[in-house]
Amino acid sequence: MNNILCCDKHLEQEFQKVEKKIKFIAIPVFIAVSFIYITDIPIANTAELWCHIINSIVGILSIWAITRTIIHFFKYRLPNLNHFLRITLQLILSISLSILCEILLLIVNENIRFLNHYHHLGVNELKNLMIATFLFTLLVNAIYEGFYLFLRLAQSALVTERYRKESVEAKYQNLTSRLNPHFLFNSLNTLTAVVEEEPKKAVSYIQELSTVYRYVLNSQKNTWVDLPQELKFTNSYIQLLKMRFEDNLMVNLDICEKHSTYCILPLTIQLLIENAVKHNEISNTHALNVQIYCQDEMLIVSNNKQKRIIMPSSTRVGLHNISERYKFLVNREVIIEDLDDSFTVKIPLVKLSDSRLDIDNPDHEDTNY
Repeated sequence: MNNILCCDKHLEQEFQKVEKKIKFIAIPVFIAVSFIYITDIPIANTAELWCHIINSIVGILSIWAITRTIIHFFKYRLPNLNHFLRITLQLILSISLSILCEILLLIVNENIRFLNHYHHLGVNELKNLMIATFLFTLLVNAIYEGFYLFLRLAQSALVTERYRKESVEAKYQNLTSRLNPHFLFNSLNTLTAVVEEEPKKAVSYIQELSTVYRYVLNSQKNTWVDLPQELKFTNSYIQLLKMRFEDNLMVNLDICEKHSTYCILPLTIQLLIENAVKHNEISNTHALNVQIYCQDEMLIVSNNKQKRIIMPSSTRVGLHNISERYKFLVNREVIIEDLDDSFTVKIPLVKLSDSRLDIDNPDHEDTNY
């Protein structure tokens, strides 16, 4: 709710800036049109010319001020009023008060002595004055209502986009948190076997497992991580998998130094490796090869395809959520190439210098884990 209110205040401030520009352009135009439209007779002298100009200026400013005041009154004092009723009442009040104001200006003109030489308006000019007042009031109402409508639509679009983004973030957080029970179960099974056969190896396994889980828990608080940090975690994750699959799983990490200044969504590589392990047979006769490398501004994770006889159920939620997050955050596409003999995913790498990014260090000393 606070975010929505802040958004509303921001849009209102933007509208006020635009309103100043509108007044700067529209009011002089209205004054010029008013002067030309109402004054349809030859002007006798300079005094009469100035009288017409002053009347046009005062008249248009009065119409604008009256209409603006009425619109703001309904908008801020009666915000819950039915939209059609509000528009109707605004038009009736603003047109009536504007015409009344013009009539008062005419009466003032009639009674000011130094304007005795001023040419008094005839029936035609009086009719033109009333029509002009009516039209100008309608135009001012249309300008304000049009921009208020734009304001509401813009706010609605921003709120909708924020909710969609939060939905994608929530799905992604749910996806990464699902690593915990599934991966922990397999890790403990492997650890049990390692402890019985090679106690020293078990110590190393526990250390790697601790590194992996610390990163997983902390990464859920971060939007982005730099690529070296993600690769450090990935190496620990690969070591755990290799203790389980040994030489039947081969992962080749080939990342150039020049790409160390880029960042990536946390756990992206891990999710792609997990996806490869989940959907492919890994055995003595069918080794799984995973290649991880960079090309231009893309990180590429590719594996050979050797489908399991009994395939696990899959909705590709993980890949979909990664793709959605990149679209929302940096408007870049994740490329998926599903061929007969290989499966490749190309992840965009993003520069750390981009001001839109929120970079955090998952291994920060202040962590609670």
